[in-house]
Amino acid sequence: MKRVNSKSKKEEKSSLVKEDAAIYKTSPKKKLTDKEKEILDNLSHSIDFVKKYSKGKTKTKSINQLLNEL
Repeated sequence: MKRVNSKSKKEEKSSLVKEDAAIYKTSPKKKLTDKEKEILDNLSHSIDFVKKYSKGKTKTKSINQLLNEL
């Protein structure tokens, strides 16, 4: 710990606190499985659709249209 000459005790305490920053360790990221990648991809497509729908840039299909496509 490094001491800093300052005019008041309060300034001295604040300077000591700034020097002692916490060190965080992150665990290594694991590789995603194919199923996890597929889920994340579907989720991102869904989010994009909801954003476009809320801005009025896309329209939804009726239930009958969806059933006819199946």
